[in-house]
Amino acid sequence: MLFPPEICAAAYQKGIRPAQLGNSYTMFDRQALALLPTLLFFFSLAACLCLAKVDPPTELREVVVINHTNSALLSSTATRDGWTSDRPMPRNKRITLRLPAGRHAIRIGSDGPRVPLPLPLEELGYVVPATMELHVWPWPKAEKEWCWIPAGPSLRGDDLGIGQEDERPVSTPTTAGFWLAQNETSNAQYAAFLNAIDRSKVDVTWLDLEGRKCRVQWSDDDSAYVTDAPTLPLVTVSHAGAEAYCRWLTKTTKKIHRLPNETEWEKAARGPGSRVYAYGDTFRTASANQESGHLVAISKFKPNGFGLYDMTGNAFEWMSNSYARDAYQTVSKKTNNSTFQALRGGSFVLDGIFVRNSMRMRLRPEVRADDVGFRVLRETLKQQK
Repeated sequence: MLFPPEICAAAYQKGIRPAQLGNSYTMFDRQALALLPTLLFFFSLAACLCLAKVDPPTELREVVVINHTNSALLSSTATRDGWTSDRPMPRNKRITLRLPAGRHAIRIGSDGPRVPLPLPLEELGYVVPATMELHVWPWPKAEKEWCWIPAGPSLRGDDLGIGQEDERPVSTPTTAGFWLAQNETSNAQYAAFLNAIDRSKVDVTWLDLEGRKCRVQWSDDDSAYVTDAPTLPLVTVSHAGAEAYCRWLTKTTKKIHRLPNETEWEKAARGPGSRVYAYGDTFRTASANQESGHLVAISKFKPNGFGLYDMTGNAFEWMSNSYARDAYQTVSKKTNNSTFQALRGGSFVLDGIFVRNSMRMRLRPEVRADDVGFRVLRETLKQQK
């Protein structure tokens, strides 16, 4: 007779060949079959008890919403890859809501943008605040190539319990409002930066200009930096190279440009619905450039709820903060002795669990990898809290 692999493995470890198991295992088979109805009953009972605990009743949370707009507000709750119907809210300046745990959002007007309002379950280290306060501000006028990320709480960390330990505990830190580049920085944009400064000021550690995966090179014929792939995201850039680009933008525009930190990036990637992936809650290979083995042009896939492209996959993105495994467990905002910088977003070589919005990665800042690029954050002149 055929034996399960685990039985065979155990037998070999004890020097017994499966054929020698003989009638004793056959007898065990028969006894197990005789007990099968009873076992099935208890398994069914246990399953029912487990199911009863999957969605336990939760206490309602108090949320105070301060409406700084002239529009009516509506509340809604994220479902898997979708939304519940919008629920009208009182036309008051200050509104007190009592909501169950869930991924909620406040909508500005009947067809306006949504502001995230995550209320995670009290598990995986999440500490429920006595009261949460959310200020809803007027949405700024749209700007080409930039997406507005509103002020307020954000879901940070692995609220599913399937990620790495450095993604916990779960929390809902508040961020100011900010602009984030709609796309990852492209080869064309970086070449323009290099051409705007004196060639003698270009640091050779910024970009792997001699590498075959770098699509920006110096051209003697053109006496300029050129690229044969203008719409591909820039890669083989070091952390210093990314920061140099941000400093140049700050100097030329008189507005502060920098790399986002992990909290800001995750809030932007999750979108208004605090999603698992930039495109939703269900992993779908065709929804982003993941596990393809190569880069693709920016904006090829649909944007997320905030209008951002390629927050999942394509190229990893450098963060402003250094990486610390226990960053979420400490009060300190930055670990000064870390030798690694944080990365987010996954890349074209990863899939599934490794491209979730809460997934944290690290890399030495001087490394110029062929799947690592960056995206720029622009601060507002008056930070909304």
